[in-house]
Amino acid sequence: MRKILITLCMVTSLTLQAQAPLKKVTDAQAQTMVTKINQTAAKIQTLTCQFTQVKTLRFLNDKMTSQGRMCYEGPDKLRWEYTTPYNYAFILNGQKVHIKTAKRQQTIDIRQSRLFQGIARVMMNSVTGKSLTSDKDFACTMLTRGDDWVAELVPQKKEMKQLFTTIRLYFDGKRQMVSQVEMTEKNGDTTIITLRDVKTNGKIDAQMFAER
Repeated sequence: MRKILITLCMVTSLTLQAQAPLKKVTDAQAQTMVTKINQTAAKIQTLTCQFTQVKTLRFLNDKMTSQGRMCYEGPDKLRWEYTTPYNYAFILNGQKVHIKTAKRQQTIDIRQSRLFQGIARVMMNSVTGKSLTSDKDFACTMLTRGDDWVAELVPQKKEMKQLFTTIRLYFDGKRQMVSQVEMTEKNGDTTIITLRDVKTNGKIDAQMFAER
């Protein structure tokens, strides 16, 4: 179970290679940024992209790289699929999470776990950028790094604190859309997922979110 939880958290996690320092903005600037991000997010009905994920293990000084694709359909459907170097997919469809590997499949009802509910919200917000300041699971601080806008989320509840210390969502300042997300786990490990070839409001086959 913990392996599954860590994997789901990794979906919402990405660490940025920093060339410029993070800078905190004023309250007025933060409100303007959040408003623009939410306005953009409200227009997103579907989203597809490719991604590259790099997980850095703190104590081993080692990196693991994988690639895949993501499909989102509002308000509560998400498919995150790894294609290289292994095949693994999980599908969030309403209150259900479907886990698929080459050897087995598993379905989890997120209503049975507050932690899964929190992770589900993080996943959706990481894709669209919605509700940055209304999620009770996190305290949000708005920052900038170069031309990027950054939402730094700090977990407020015990279950989430046990998994990671911070999540940072990086937004393209021109498009106000998520391009990277950074998560630092409690043990110091980090994961970088970079989104590319992002396309919005196209048609997605319903089978992408099917259980089987």
